[in-house]
Amino acid sequence: MEKIEITVYGDTYPLKSPSPELTKKAAGLVDSEMRLFAEVAPSFEPAKLAVLSAVRLAEKQIELEGELAALQQKIAGLNSLMDESLQ
Repeated sequence: MEKIEITVYGDTYPLKSPSPELTKKAAGLVDSEMRLFAEVAPSFEPAKLAVLSAVRLAEKQIELEGELAALQQKIAGLNSLMDESLQ
């Protein structure tokens, strides 16, 4: 674990990470989402912006997990076709 600092929405947080570059990239995504929501709702408190950002990022993750599952099924189907054609 490496000690790093990340900055999200103007606040700096010290933490330990097994993958500092990944953690910094994730913090950048959170910061970007918070700033996008702040443009639309400038009166929202940072905590509310953080929750909205977390929900949006979770939605994106769920969408990607669905896409991954569909691709894995496609690959399994193609592997079956290849196996059948080789027999």
